[in-house]
This record gives sequence, C-alpha cells and structure tokens, in this order.
Amino acid sequence: MNPLDFKQFWKPFRPNTRRFHEVFSHHKDFADLIKQTETMAYLIRSYAVYSMTCAALGHPGGSFSEADLLAVMYNYVLRYDPQEPKWPKRDVFYLSKCHACPGLYAAMALVGYFPIDNLTRYGAWDSHLESHPDSTTTPGIEISGGSLGQIPGVAVGRALGIRKHGPDEGDRMVYVLIGDGECNEGSVWEAFMAAGHYRLDNLVFIIDYNKVQAKGFVHMDMSVEPLADKLAAFNLHPWQVENGHNVAELVALFNTLHTQRGGKPNAIILNTIKGKNIQMCQYNPNWHTSAPRTVEVARLWLRELWERDGCRLGIPEAFHKALGEAIRIVPPVHENPDHIVEKQA
Repeated sequence: MNPLDFKQFWKPFRPNTRRFHEVFSHHKDFADLIKQTETMAYLIRSYAVYSMTCAALGHPGGSFSEADLLAVMYNYVLRYDPQEPKWPKRDVFYLSKCHACPGLYAAMALVGYFPIDNLTRYGAWDSHLESHPDSTTTPGIEISGGSLGQIPGVAVGRALGIRKHGPDEGDRMVYVLIGDGECNEGSVWEAFMAAGHYRLDNLVFIIDYNKVQAKGFVHMDMSVEPLADKLAAFNLHPWQVENGHNVAELVALFNTLHTQRGGKPNAIILNTIKGKNIQMCQYNPNWHTSAPRTVEVARLWLRELWERDGCRLGIPEAFHKALGEAIRIVPPVHENPDHIVEKQA
C-alpha cells in the first residue's frame, strides 16, 4: 500500500469548494458528511505524526487538538479554491497559533493546495513548509506568522477591509484560530476590543481551549476565565462548544453562525484536549513542542490513532503500518556553522 495515496479511502465532501450550503442532521447526506470529516481529522493527525517525525520537530499537542476543527473548516465551511489560492471571493482562514502548522499543512495537502508527499520535507531548509507558516512560499497561507498574539489584529483589519469593499463582498467571512495560552497576550484583547467596536459580524474568532500551554496548564500559568463573560464584555457573541472533537456539534454550530450577522463578531470557545488521541500526549505540557523522538515511537502513535479512529472509520490496518514504514528522518542540509566554546567571551 502507498500510504500517501489517501484518495483510495477519502475524498473531499464537496465537489465544489467555492460554495457552502447547509447540511442538516435530517438530510440524507449528513451521515456521509460526518464520516468523511471524521476521516479527514484522522488523516490530519496521522500525516502530522509522519511529517513531524520526518522533521524531528513540531508541536503535536496543538496539532492534534485542532484536527477536528480543521477538518470541519476545510471539508465543509470554508469557501476556497486550492487551484486558485488567491481567488478573490474566498473566505479567509488564519492560523494564529502558528506553531501548530503540522495539522494545518496536513489539511491543506489533503484538499489539494500541494502534494501530500511535500509533508516529508516539513521544517527542512529547502522546504516551502516552514516550521511556522510562510505566506510567500506556501499556497493557501494568508499571512506569515510565528509570534503569538499578532494575527488576531490582522484578522480584524482584513474583516474591516472586506466590509469596506462594499455589498459585493458582504458574504465573505474571516476566521482566525487562536490558542488559549495565546490569550495571555494583550494584543489579542486589543483585537477583540477593535472587532467589537467596529461590529465586525463577518469575523469569527475560534479559541482552541485545550487547557495547556508551552510550560504548564493555562489555569495555573495565567487563567483566562471567565472567558465567555470577558468576550461578551468586549461586545463579542461567545459560543461554547462543549466537545470540540464532536464533528456533528461543530457542523451544527457553523450552520447556525451563517445566520448570525447581527452586528457582533462571533467568538467560539472550543473545548478540546491537548494531544487528542495519543494517551502519552493528552493534557501533557511536555508534548507541546516535542515531536516523536524515534520512528518506533511514531509507529506506536500511528497505531494508537488507528485503533481509536481509523479502524471504526474503515481505514485498513495496512495504512498506518505503511505510513510508519515510510518515515525517514530528514537530516539537516547544512552543518551547524556555530563554533562551540565553553563560555561566552
């Protein structure tokens, strides 16, 4: 089996990603939408393991917590065209927690922005898939990023600019995925305040509330609670998603949000699990920024993902085995140029 040939068991739900139309639970194609989206989330996690292990770097915790949301966005919600990334009528999606780009890159490869085998070179010197997204080299990335707290303000400016373009742009939306630890940054709250002031109802903030940040738990390092009340005080409409890994719940919420254009920005509090579906990673700050250290560990992770989701979704066991066997840790192109000394001069 070629593990990079995902089309043998998955394809995008929509034949035309330039259009959005609601699929409700009583529609005959609802079950297919849910299964296809859950399958995409499984593939996002699996290919993220593959790319991070090849690169010997990455952020598995946040990449796994966001996977179901990314699957819903790219398989159902967003209007875009991977063959024309700058299509003028597209919705805009920003990943503000840029360190979690292994999940985003996997999603974008699955929908056709670039070949899936590019994931092998994630983080390499000569790769277009930087360890933090680079809009100058990667199709479909709206802005380069890295420093937390900067992109929510960019999203506000983009939403304001789209609105000022006039009624022909009125249907376009801007979405930005923010980390919960990122909400410790004051610039995030400046963006919330500006969005509320300008009544940007074409803007949706999504907070990946996985409870863990780089060095510990959010509630211990710098609590953001009461988060919903704070968002409401900034004139945003908060929405609580009790289980951010429940694809059906996410689909229902975005169906509702398409009717919520009443002069307030929307903010989704997405309750998720850091490191979702890998037991050793779940709620574990040690796996915020550590890729699997060996191919053997990565293969165990891929097996666990298959046992949790792939098996029930009908993915053959041969897939995770072949993907694990395909992992090749890519060495640096250049030697370390720095001269090592015992102490600073």
